[in-house]
Amino acid sequence: MKLKLLEEVAALFYATPNLRHRREREDTHRKKARHVCQWVAFDAGYTKSDIARFWGMDRGAIYYGCKMVNNRIDTDPAEKEELMDFMKVVAKYIKEHGH
Repeated sequence: MKLKLLEEVAALFYATPNLRHRREREDTHRKKARHVCQWVAFDAGYTKSDIARFWGMDRGAIYYGCKMVNNRIDTDPAEKEELMDFMKVVAKYIKEHGH
């Protein structure tokens, strides 16, 4: 899986364009989309260093993003279901785009 494709899918799924363009005051929805991308990338085998380079962040920020996703899926079944839906969309998108 290419990180750029993952970012594209998240932008479509969460209706939040330009996830790598960080803003001074970001809304929770945008942060969540970025955190989910980071979590999925780590789950797919990317190192936190590789993910951090792609997002222009440090590994600590990636650790935090993954921790936030883990906390949400551990405490809210709807969040876990949404994540599973997102992962299905990612798989389909990547399959359709031949990557």
